[in-house]
Amino acid sequence: MTFQSRRPCIALASVLIALLCDHALFAKLETWRTEGAPAFNKGKKEGVVVSDAGKVRLGRTLKTLGSVDATRVWDLARDAKGSIFAATGDEGKVYRREAKDDAPWTLAYDAGDSQALALAVGHEGRIFVGTGPTGQVVDVTDPKHPASRPAPGVQYIWDLAADAKGNLYAATGPTGQLWKRAAEGGAWSLVYDSKHDHLLCVAVAIDGTVYAGSDGEGLIYKVAPGGKVSVLYDAPQSEIRSLVVGQDGAVYAGTASDSGGGAGGGRGPSSFPGGGTTSTAASRSEALTATTLSTPAFVQDAPKTPPEKPRSSSLIGGSASLRPIAPGDNAVYRIDADGVAREILRAKALMFALAIADDRVYVGTGPEGILYEIRDQGRETIPVARLDNGQILALLVAPEGELVLGNGDPGTVVRLEKGHTSEGELLSDIRDTKLISRFGAMNWRAERPDGTDIAVQVRSGNVAEPDSTWSEWSPEQRDPETARADVPSSRFVQYRARLTTKRPNLTPELSMFALRYQTANLPPEINKLEVPDLSALEGATRQTRLTFRWDVTDPNDDDLSYHLFLKKEGWPSWVKLTDTPVTEKTFAWDATTVPPGHYQIRLLASDRPSNNTRDALDRERISESFIVDSEPPAVFLKGGGGGASAELKDRLTRVVKASYAVDGGDWVPVFPDDGLFDRLSETVTIPLPDLKPGAHVLLLRATDAAGNVGSGDLLIKIP
Repeated sequence: MTFQSRRPCIALASVLIALLCDHALFAKLETWRTEGAPAFNKGKKEGVVVSDAGKVRLGRTLKTLGSVDATRVWDLARDAKGSIFAATGDEGKVYRREAKDDAPWTLAYDAGDSQALALAVGHEGRIFVGTGPTGQVVDVTDPKHPASRPAPGVQYIWDLAADAKGNLYAATGPTGQLWKRAAEGGAWSLVYDSKHDHLLCVAVAIDGTVYAGSDGEGLIYKVAPGGKVSVLYDAPQSEIRSLVVGQDGAVYAGTASDSGGGAGGGRGPSSFPGGGTTSTAASRSEALTATTLSTPAFVQDAPKTPPEKPRSSSLIGGSASLRPIAPGDNAVYRIDADGVAREILRAKALMFALAIADDRVYVGTGPEGILYEIRDQGRETIPVARLDNGQILALLVAPEGELVLGNGDPGTVVRLEKGHTSEGELLSDIRDTKLISRFGAMNWRAERPDGTDIAVQVRSGNVAEPDSTWSEWSPEQRDPETARADVPSSRFVQYRARLTTKRPNLTPELSMFALRYQTANLPPEINKLEVPDLSALEGATRQTRLTFRWDVTDPNDDDLSYHLFLKKEGWPSWVKLTDTPVTEKTFAWDATTVPPGHYQIRLLASDRPSNNTRDALDRERISESFIVDSEPPAVFLKGGGGGASAELKDRLTRVVKASYAVDGGDWVPVFPDDGLFDRLSETVTIPLPDLKPGAHVLLLRATDAAGNVGSGDLLIKIP
């Protein structure tokens, strides 16, 4: 659809808006700029993701790998043939799927427990599952399913990991122990007995160092190859739920606490994705039996390639400074080989699973099922995919670098495809320009590798929510240097950016969008114009300078200037009071430059500082009448009857006080005969009963409300 540039706007139940569209002058140029993750995330995203660095990219696709009959997939593992195993709840079954796209899931083992919690690839490529609440470790690949238990007190095998020799390590509860199962013979030995109820996760580094994460205090334990145990990190959150060790020896840890405490303070109770919350071993057992208990979802097998040399810490992103933890905040920490911990991701989510693929860290979270990708060791975080429903409880990296996700509520297994979606769209939030506006040039900052593209469109309307009265989308614009918003003048505007790629391994990146517009210019609004009221004063000081004050606003937020004009009662025209524009909202004026009388002020407010002469608009207002009074009251004295009397008169303001003195003595206050100084004319009586015979001088002075002082004298002769 093509629109005429002067097309009348759709009325908002008012003819005024339509008139503004056709006839309004337009104010200063403004820019609507969208930049940064918070701004882009205000819009709606379909097939695109926004990184914490504020880059909009095409998302990744998720493909369901068959149907799993389970409520939750707690863990995943892969054997040498490429078959995937899934440990599930709440029926305690392990399923197997061959490495074929259309292969079905088949039952590999039925635990008989309520949960099959953890998987690991052990000696000779055997798949082992850890269960609860009977605390068994079972060889799934052996048809006889031989089982063993680390100790009678072990009820939950929360996590399993294997070292390069095939030895298994088990993080257990409810007594928080770390156990080792020998590759040869299968004998169990206690590695470490912690003070916590549960050790929730375990990972093994290439050099044989074992790491375990606890509940209660959020500690990461480090077990050196020689057996020495130390604390690697004390997290602000109460639970370390997932661990993974990078090729450079760095340890990544994800927390999953419902609430976080500050540094060194108390930590909240453990939280579980099924909905239960508990902090004791007994209540954990009950939660597990009732299928409300969660478990660490990622099993980190020992790396099979030599470690890379650790990078310089100056190249690592994230924050090494401890920041306050708000309720619901959880984080992923990177602990370098030198022991320095950095927070590389924080979100109001539970960090259930971690994996490393292609030098990037992936984080599976709940309860919203968002998969995060952390790039450049924490410099940028991207929510690459999101489940339609459920939470990501397990991650498994395939040899070709693909990522497999095990999910809960419902239990599904999906694969994150390596390529990006072919098309995605960012629909912006609605921009309210407050007034009818004319839209012009738009531009954006983007990276567009060969085979990728970004197209932008705009639409406008006069209601806050787009409906049939809004314009159609403008033609797609692809060149940010020449793009213009070809839409009618309106109050509201919205844009959408369509990202496409013909090469799945590449994606365009949008990092900024800007649209320039001019709102219809409206005149300033003079809300108040105040002039002094001398009659309300008490004559404390002489009022030679009068101050005028005003309150003026501009609908366009334009800069304003002011001119003041003066007119005396009876004058035929106004006299300019200011030669140059006033920019403040107050003006002090020397009132002695004009004769006394009744005056008015005319204030002219102009938006000329922000507009050219043709488009500038003015608004004026005339004040109420005010008094300029520089004349003193007149004093008329007369004597008689053993005293004196006086008439005090002022032409403009009331007399507010009077006093007298005899023969140069002290000044004595005197009051009107009616007791009140409330008129322009007052009569006072001065008794003089004690005057001695002879001549005496009586002085009387009177002050008006404007602070002017008048006086009179009287010669009194006493026989």
